[in-house]
Amino acid sequence: MIRFWGQPKYAQAERFALELFLREKIGDQWTFPQDFGRFNAKDITTLLQQTVAAVPKAIQMVSINLDQPEFARADYLKALPQLQAQLPEMQLCVELTERPNGVAISALVAAAKVYQAGGLWVCIDDVGTGDNQPELVQALAPYVQEYKFALQNFHDQKDFITLVSPLLQFWREQAQLAGVFFAIEGFENKADLKIATNYQPDIMQGYYFGRPQLIDVS
Repeated sequence: MIRFWGQPKYAQAERFALELFLREKIGDQWTFPQDFGRFNAKDITTLLQQTVAAVPKAIQMVSINLDQPEFARADYLKALPQLQAQLPEMQLCVELTERPNGVAISALVAAAKVYQAGGLWVCIDDVGTGDNQPELVQALAPYVQEYKFALQNFHDQKDFITLVSPLLQFWREQAQLAGVFFAIEGFENKADLKIATNYQPDIMQGYYFGRPQLIDVS
């Protein structure tokens, strides 16, 4: 059995969206699926439609994460815009993860263009990490609405503040230049909040605001 767990996103101190994380129940435990590729677009969109029906009415957007192969896969490129057309009161967002999978930049750009044309919101997750480096980000920029920076990727670094401050400044500037929203995730404590608010994120997310919770669609 697979289900989505939702973590709140905030804009101007108001909860407006949920990021959905796919989990699989094995026995009595919810686990991170080892192979997302074995789920097809129909599996995901059916669950996504059920999940949208179960979230609070105040939620205006739900986002799902797609690795490069799924992001560019024909079944997702067809199914997600079709689902968006069926959900006029809910904005669907696809977040392109940073995990390297060797998909050509041209294929990712073509996919982002299809999603945007289909009314979806496109987010580049974890900018500056993995494959989501400036070259790819700039190529995708015309078809993207959000850059997301992940504080949690740097929390284990000794000089966290010294390291993360110029990166936040860089990606905030890149978002402004591209005319897209700038999101910061990974807030875990008040110190994170103090650092990050210097860079005026449009969207904020993290354990400090709320942990992922199972969305019951039964």
